[in-house]
Amino acid sequence: MSGSLIRLFLVDGNPNGLRTVEISNMTIYTTIFPRTKLKDFLARNESKKPGCYILLGNSIENPDETIVYVGEGESVDTRLKSHSHGEKQKDFWEEAIVFTSKDDYITKTQIQYLESKIYRLVYQAERAGLENSQIPSSPNLSEVDTAEMEHFLDAIKLILSSMGINILEPKRIEMTEKVSTEEIIYEFSVNNAKAKMKIEEDKYIVLQGSTAVMKDRPSAQTAIKKMRGSLVSSGVLKENSDKKLYEFTDDYIFNSPSYAAAAIAGGTENGRKQWKYNGKNLNEIELNELE
Repeated sequence: MSGSLIRLFLVDGNPNGLRTVEISNMTIYTTIFPRTKLKDFLARNESKKPGCYILLGNSIENPDETIVYVGEGESVDTRLKSHSHGEKQKDFWEEAIVFTSKDDYITKTQIQYLESKIYRLVYQAERAGLENSQIPSSPNLSEVDTAEMEHFLDAIKLILSSMGINILEPKRIEMTEKVSTEEIIYEFSVNNAKAKMKIEEDKYIVLQGSTAVMKDRPSAQTAIKKMRGSLVSSGVLKENSDKKLYEFTDDYIFNSPSYAAAAIAGGTENGRKQWKYNGKNLNEIELNELE
């Protein structure tokens, strides 16, 4: 993959304040700001442009759950004002991400297309709850406009990922191709459960067909129990044929090798020691690479 130059500018010098993000040689212009800086954003030129936006926050009922609202507007300032007060006010959001164009050339139909695509990506990723009361419809675009907006969408994915915002990245991956024999596949076994994992683009992916123990350890932390329960309720983990183990129905992304190992073992594990390839664990392989 070729390199990309992403320029992050802290408008007020605060890393958590109003920020702008640009990608070299691309027209997309991104502004990220906390709700407390809405007034500052509204004073900027990009707030008067047509664009698509994402509101982020935590559920009032369940603080551990991320909530997202996806919207668009011919002038985004009007829509954001309505979400801060009035009949369309939304109390959950604490941060806004606004996507506009540097060259002022983006049509109402194009931003509606982006809104629809972003909504569906958030829904499919299953990392956040959606606050939208209606599913945005996708308008028909010409072949050229569709290609342009898909390019725009790829830029949005890159920007969000580079900022550590993973709401568009699915944890569950439905695989249509077999694993390449050239890939490095790590293995971990515990209490008859056997799992395989690969590391791809800095993501720890437990592979479909891997098995996991069914019972949590008595010492298992609440977060691990909750994570495993979510995997079962979503269908990622299902009882295997002999009903003695869980089995992964799809490839699944974890944030760390230890969390991946915990999903297999039903309790805390040091994934950097447990996942092994050719008899060497992750720590040993990393040490060899550095020598």
